[in-house]
Amino acid sequence: MKHIVLFSLCLLLTAPAYTGFAQTLPNDYLQEMQRTDPLAAAALSLAIQQGNFEAAQKTYQDFLKKQERGQDVMPSALPAKKPSTPSLLERTLSADVPPTLSTSLQQFGYDTFNQTVSTFSPSRNVPVGPGYIIGPGDQFTLTTWGTTEGIYSVRVTKEGNITLPKVGVVPVAGLRFGKLERTLRRHLSKYYSNFNLSVAMGELKTITVYVIGEVSRPGSYSVNSLTTAYGALFAAGGPTKKGTMRSIQVLRSGRTIKTIDLYDFLLRGDRSLDMKLRHEDTVFVPLIGPVAAVAGTVFRPAIYEMKGQETLGGLIQAAGGILPIAIASRLQLFRFSENRKKVILDIDLSKTSSPAKKAPELRQKARNMDLISILPIYDRVWEMVSVRGHVRHPGSFEWKEGLKLKDIIQKAQLLPTSDLRRGEVIRLTKDYMDREIIPVSLEALMNGDDKQNIVLRPQDQIRVYTRLRDVETIAVSGEVLRPSTYEINKGERLSDLLGRVGGFTDEAYVYGTVFKRKNIEESQQKNLQKFIMKLQAQVLQAGAEGTATAISAEEAALARSELALNQNLLNTMKTMLTQFEGRVAINITEDIDSWKDSKDDLLLQEGDSLHIPKRPQEILVIGEVYSPGAQVFLPEMKVKDYIVRAGGYGKYAEKDQVFVVQANGFAFGVDSPAIGDMDNVKLGAGDAIFIPQRVERYAGMRFTKDVMDILFKTAVVIATIAVLF
Repeated sequence: MKHIVLFSLCLLLTAPAYTGFAQTLPNDYLQEMQRTDPLAAAALSLAIQQGNFEAAQKTYQDFLKKQERGQDVMPSALPAKKPSTPSLLERTLSADVPPTLSTSLQQFGYDTFNQTVSTFSPSRNVPVGPGYIIGPGDQFTLTTWGTTEGIYSVRVTKEGNITLPKVGVVPVAGLRFGKLERTLRRHLSKYYSNFNLSVAMGELKTITVYVIGEVSRPGSYSVNSLTTAYGALFAAGGPTKKGTMRSIQVLRSGRTIKTIDLYDFLLRGDRSLDMKLRHEDTVFVPLIGPVAAVAGTVFRPAIYEMKGQETLGGLIQAAGGILPIAIASRLQLFRFSENRKKVILDIDLSKTSSPAKKAPELRQKARNMDLISILPIYDRVWEMVSVRGHVRHPGSFEWKEGLKLKDIIQKAQLLPTSDLRRGEVIRLTKDYMDREIIPVSLEALMNGDDKQNIVLRPQDQIRVYTRLRDVETIAVSGEVLRPSTYEINKGERLSDLLGRVGGFTDEAYVYGTVFKRKNIEESQQKNLQKFIMKLQAQVLQAGAEGTATAISAEEAALARSELALNQNLLNTMKTMLTQFEGRVAINITEDIDSWKDSKDDLLLQEGDSLHIPKRPQEILVIGEVYSPGAQVFLPEMKVKDYIVRAGGYGKYAEKDQVFVVQANGFAFGVDSPAIGDMDNVKLGAGDAIFIPQRVERYAGMRFTKDVMDILFKTAVVIATIAVLF
């Protein structure tokens, strides 16, 4: 690994930026990285080879930080673990059998190289075997004891020699490690007697190998002398998908000394074809050979490269064999015929008594670009009945001839809350085009009534209902003593609920209580949606009539302007549609007994919500005034006083359409009964005053004025919720 990085670094140091980076590195940084964090060293090597200076610098800085914290492994060098997807076996045993074949087949084996982090270079701690050949660059340690003692570290020079004390120069290049100690002992015995000698290998020499052809990163690599052909392939990123996996050549001195088939390694873990490389060896990856695919219900569907005379059965075995969920008696073969068309061939194995892998039909030779499809069996069980509903053991049960309803009910076991008055058997009609429902009295059945004990058929579904009422809830929030979600008792009213929550806090503003009902919200939105659709049709009709009856260009332009304005107003109403929240206006007080059983004491329903706000301190003035906004609430002030404080009516204020929306959800206007003079009405905290804008009415714009009125009144209703609370 050290020499790979040095070689790549030397190629890149011609650029000034990389020269600066190299000057920051200590001389022994690679040895330290390789010793303490080989993954960081691999990441640094890859970054330099790809010319990514910033990534290389960051990797080295991260390595230094890890050293400071005393950590050995750099997490950034590890690949992010992808979330696993369910396998075919997991899906099948989870009752999710894929109905169709996989359409995303991948070439077998190539992802092994893509997902490997390290370069598969042999560790320097691996013992050197006796067959290792000594060469220039090897370093070893001599230890002597007896009449002479000493420890000597020597390195083989480029000329293949080492230098020993008194002995001088000794040629060792070409010697096998197993004969090195005997050779050195012979030379030392000329000057010493009665001594012992031990030889230990240290740093190994570096060799240069070439990995070329269809590989991810072709080039020359400086690796240690224990590197094998497999290690060189991993260092180069492995074959590309255009390269072969089965006929990789190792060249030495211009001739092929070994051909490697990686399928032996990938399918069976057999590394017997691997070999140690020597200096100047070449690993060559030619183009891929013929391929065929196996899809469907096999253990390892993929695209496989063929070598020699592959058979269909051999390909299926390479794919791991046929799964138990496959139709083993029938295969399909898709084949390209004579470069003219694609054909499909059905292979029937039902007539053979041999196992599928030995069937004569599968002994035929596979062709280039063949696709073998192995279909799954029909996963639905026909001979079964099911029980659904309120029983102790719902699910599917085996159907047998003569099976009766009581047998299944006893297996499923009725619960104490099961409704014995009526059960149902849902059955397919005789023509299998529809279903029929057969009512059954479970009470009579369990008491021995044979008329109710009907004979079941395959695919019958038995339904058992319950007498237990579904739980209904209401959410209570705000200024109450025990805010929470409460279950609703049958016939329970709002006053009962407030007794359960413990009453109100000191800061509660009961006058502003917000009570919402889900079905009211749905009704509001549904009715307004219908109204908008009707109004939209009227707008279009009025626009068409205005344009058709215009007698001048000015009137036509005015009609088009009115149509555009009305359409914009309708779009605004559609936006308001989403603001309805189903509020029900009620008028209650802290004295619950004073309004108990009145019209405001609502009967609670599922989905209701109740919110008690804190006491507000302001009044809202919204609309056509000079300074709209919130004002401090004063009990003695009236409507006109708040309008005056807001700067008075604006230039376009519609004074005869002033509305007041009260905090309790009710609203009143100038024309409301028993209001009298609107200006002198006193308000409560949290109330809001709305002053609409006057729309000048021109000839032909009456419909627009009506839409504006409707729009404003709709906004008033929505503002009760959207603005105040």
